[in-house]
Amino acid sequence: MGSQEAAYIAALQKFREQKDEFFLIAQESPFTIEARAAGIGLQYFPPNFALRIIPEVEILANPQTIIMETTDNDRREFIRFARFVFEVGERRVQLYGYRSAHDHVHQGEAISVFIPFRDALSGKETYGAGRYLDVEMETDHDGNPFIVLDFNLAYNPYCAYNANYSCPLTPLENTLPVPIYAGEKIFHE
Repeated sequence: MGSQEAAYIAALQKFREQKDEFFLIAQESPFTIEARAAGIGLQYFPPNFALRIIPEVEILANPQTIIMETTDNDRREFIRFARFVFEVGERRVQLYGYRSAHDHVHQGEAISVFIPFRDALSGKETYGAGRYLDVEMETDHDGNPFIVLDFNLAYNPYCAYNANYSCPLTPLENTLPVPIYAGEKIFHE
């Protein structure tokens, strides 16, 4: 393991410890009172540096507004504006990136990208409705769009811990046919 990978893993472990602490003690935690009292933290896959991926980025010529259903039968508008192509193992796969239909993007600013996804582990080792990635898309020194898909940061939506939350459901187009052994696992109280 190189020093860059070791530093990354140390930072990831610290992030996870802080998140666990927040979930167990913060008033704003999505955990139920019973889950907090049980003191059970989140479960994670071991850090996997290989699942920190720089994909090919395609900004869609005609971004479309789509409606995502939510866990409480509501509907939310998002704009499908980018496609990310990458390899997991030897399999070439893709995910779409969305942004809220209500976000305003200003020239030169990083774009917040919402990437809900399901994979071959969904409903088995990970939350059945999918996990999320929130990333920033920037431009490289040549002006090309650039993003890092760090699946070690894949997280469960709050509705995975508490039915009182409303969470967007992962669109079928963002279902990966491969397992992603990184990020949060399914939550068990």
